Amino acid sequence: MNTLETPELTREERIEDYIVQAFVMGMGTNIPSKKALTYMIDCVKVAVDASGEEITEQYVRDYIPRYIDMLYKQNY
Repeated sequence: MNTLETPELTREERIEDYIVQAFVMGMGTNIPSKKALTYMIDCVKVAVDASGEEITEQYVRDYIPRYIDMLYKQNY
């Protein structure tokens, strides 16, 4: 393997990368705890599978408000 090549990321790694970028670079906040991050990754995977859409940075960024709303509704 060429040292300039990067290995293919798994779905989970891509989603995590997009979430971390959104929190740190987009919102200027710390990333969620590992437990919260794992749960969010799982939720994004389910949503992507249900929608039939592709995992993209924009999809994950757009999913964050829906995820927060889902968490809020679970508590009420």
